[in-house]
Amino acid sequence: MARRPLTTPSPRALHAPALCQASPQPLALACPRHQRLPASRSLRCCFRCDDTLPDASLPKLTSRRHPPMPPFRRHIPNALRDGPCVSPGGSSDSAGGDSPAKPEGDTSQVGVVEGYNAFLPCSISHAPPDRPWLTLWYIGTGDAPVYSYDQRAGTIQPRWSDEAVFGSRASYLPYEHPPVLLLTNISTQDARLYRCRVDYHKSNSRQAWVRLSVIVPPSKIQVLPRIKPVELGEWDDVVCRVSGGTPSPKVVWVQNGRVVDPNSTMAGDSIVINDLQVPATRKDLTNPFTCQASNNDVTPPLVASYHREVNCGPLNVSISPEERPLVAGRRAKLVCTVVGSNPAPDVTWYLQGQQVTPLHTQVEVSPNMTVSVLLLELTREHHGQQLVCRAKHPTLTLATMEDIFTLDVSYKPSVSLNLGRALDADTLREGNDLFFECTVDANPPPYKIKWLHQGVELVNNVTAGVIVSEGTIALQKVRRNRSGRYQCEASNVEGDATSNTIVVNIKYAPRCAVSPTLRGVALLELTNITCAVDADPPNVTFKWTFNNSVRRDQSEMVSSNRYTTEGLRSTLTYTPTTERDYGTLLCFATNSVGRQEEPCSFTIISAGPPEEVSNCSVLNVTSHSAGITCTPGFDGGLPQRFLLQVWEASTGILVVNASSSSPVFSARPLEPGQSYKASVAAYNSRGRTNPSRLLILTLNEAEMHKSLPSMVEPSPLVLILGVIGGVLVVVGALLLAVWLLKERRSLAQQNATVTQIVLKDNNPDLLSVEASEESTGVRANGSVGATGYGSSGQTQESSSYQRYDEDATSLYGSSSPEATERTRLTSSSNSSSSKGGGAAGVPGGGGVRGGGNLGVNLLRSGLNAPSPSTSAPEVEQDLRRQTTVRLLMSGGPEVNF
Repeated sequence: MARRPLTTPSPRALHAPALCQASPQPLALACPRHQRLPASRSLRCCFRCDDTLPDASLPKLTSRRHPPMPPFRRHIPNALRDGPCVSPGGSSDSAGGDSPAKPEGDTSQVGVVEGYNAFLPCSISHAPPDRPWLTLWYIGTGDAPVYSYDQRAGTIQPRWSDEAVFGSRASYLPYEHPPVLLLTNISTQDARLYRCRVDYHKSNSRQAWVRLSVIVPPSKIQVLPRIKPVELGEWDDVVCRVSGGTPSPKVVWVQNGRVVDPNSTMAGDSIVINDLQVPATRKDLTNPFTCQASNNDVTPPLVASYHREVNCGPLNVSISPEERPLVAGRRAKLVCTVVGSNPAPDVTWYLQGQQVTPLHTQVEVSPNMTVSVLLLELTREHHGQQLVCRAKHPTLTLATMEDIFTLDVSYKPSVSLNLGRALDADTLREGNDLFFECTVDANPPPYKIKWLHQGVELVNNVTAGVIVSEGTIALQKVRRNRSGRYQCEASNVEGDATSNTIVVNIKYAPRCAVSPTLRGVALLELTNITCAVDADPPNVTFKWTFNNSVRRDQSEMVSSNRYTTEGLRSTLTYTPTTERDYGTLLCFATNSVGRQEEPCSFTIISAGPPEEVSNCSVLNVTSHSAGITCTPGFDGGLPQRFLLQVWEASTGILVVNASSSSPVFSARPLEPGQSYKASVAAYNSRGRTNPSRLLILTLNEAEMHKSLPSMVEPSPLVLILGVIGGVLVVVGALLLAVWLLKERRSLAQQNATVTQIVLKDNNPDLLSVEASEESTGVRANGSVGATGYGSSGQTQESSSYQRYDEDATSLYGSSSPEATERTRLTSSSNSSSSKGGGAAGVPGGGGVRGGGNLGVNLLRSGLNAPSPSTSAPEVEQDLRRQTTVRLLMSGGPEVNF
């Protein structure tokens, strides 16, 4: 009986069955899990209790040489395991200790693997209720014991062993049930029939028989292939040969843990073979066979593996990229995997039918796969091309398989812009519809298409005639502002791209390139008027017309010999000879598209001095400078300039005298803490306006420093003094302003203000009238006449022209042509009222003088002419209430304004 190896017996080697003899109540102590039986059945109960004990109850003693033993219960004789305590054949022991005769059918069988430990039971049936004194072990029927165990009291050495037979390998375990003889490190020489005899204190001796069989495992296993490789369906291609082993081992073939061929045969002395009788299949490539040989259940079987080489074609071919998506401009790594081919196939790559060389091909043995890797530099042209991986078996010509992979290459858009098919870029005119098509080549498709005109995005706007759809844009009834550069821009996840540029020129009729102009021209003065237009095509012809209030709707064509044409410009030489020559000149241009709808307009008026500036203010005053700005008035039909003069208020010394094309000045240098008088006047070649006067108070140096940021916090006293000083300065400034206002009014009373008549911009025949409170007068065509009233109500000539002439002399110089012309006009205006070819009647007498056939009739609206007896103050009051001024051209109608 095989048990766990023990080197020396110990009390721990005993387990529950030993209690059956020692306990006065063996049922309760030895078999707690069984029902109570009669005392005569206690021995059987003890055996059953021992049979059900787990291995953990045995002492776990092992050695490096001897593996663990199977459980003790496996070697309990069947007669003792299943039957009663007494063998069916009668008592297992001999009637006496001297008879070695072996009874039939009561020998215990114990099988042990070579090198393991053996437990030989001394199974005495019907043991008397007596204490054993001496136990002897014999070999077969021999008379000489080979082992003894003395249990008598006072024995010094109870154990004895024959050194020639057991040496120190034997030990007796009397407290086991049944008692056993432990033999360690069993060899084939220990395979014998053994007999044990037990001598009791008072009873007769009893004996039992045990046969020990030693199992020798097989020593060698070989796998010998006969055919390699194997075609599908073939068998008997390999044999497994096992040598040695007692008894003869069983040889089987196992695949995936399942026995597929258990049939083995003897091929000679101690040689067992098994021919593999399993048909070859494709699964054998990945599931190897194992040959196992064993003759016991203690030692592991001998094992040998066999990988069957089955000749078969590929099962599957697949192409897969290592990274997705595939992007143009990058290197793609494509992997072709071939599964099921044995031996490894020949792998080739084809791109659009042309063979390409892979980077490398590697074969993986397990699982049965062949992997080929291709590196490809991708471009946008690769998109949509077919890549083929073909696997061909080396010997099976028909076992060829391939996979086709369509390249899906992502790339940024390529954009092309085209004009609509039915459109001709050379014949586009205003009012036509314009279409564009944007062709985009992109993968993935663009998520946005943007339209650009002159670099500015066009968005869908049906009201404005812009209709945007996917890939097209329509511009309805285009105008000339739709000319220019057109582009479309497409975007996808790979980037943005802009199309080619299409330049569109919308043909259009001429349009005026200059704004309406008001030109002041004196009689008999020659002037050049240039008309500039914008047109496409630029081949234009010009026509000039003249119109004024006299002709009303009938325009006079200007002779072509009076103007010249150069490209898109035409220059007219014009000289007004009479008052009828003042009016509006219109310039028309015509090209192949049509005639100019709105002509260029040039209004010719009689030139005069400019209007006074207004809204003058002093800004940014410092200790040494001040800024002055004003709003300009009408320029009188001529280019005007502005004059700034600054005097010291206390001494009248002129410190600043500057002119500018705009009424914005910076007066410098000035002295700190001083008062200055300033005047701003407008002038042109026809005269100068009355100046607008201002007062400038510069800051003191101390005030300048106070205005700068300081890191030192001022004291409360300084703050109080600063506030008081500021209040005083404000009060002083107000008083000075009141004083200057009074001075200005007194000067205005001393100098008679001249009423100005200025031609309006929109009609050269209409004039504005500004009347003063002190006197009335009209300035026309550079000459001024004024009418005053005496105490008797009679009209008197006014000498108010002297200041006007002085202003011209101071402005232009005494010898300048402008001053000479001004003196001539003034002198002529002092003659009788009938000069100039025109006359005007003024109630109460007097007259208005003007150069040329121009007269003014001042009437009171809705009143009759006053009687000669009307006093001067009454007449003056009536003139202040004038509401209607009629300008009479010679032979023309009256015009209200």
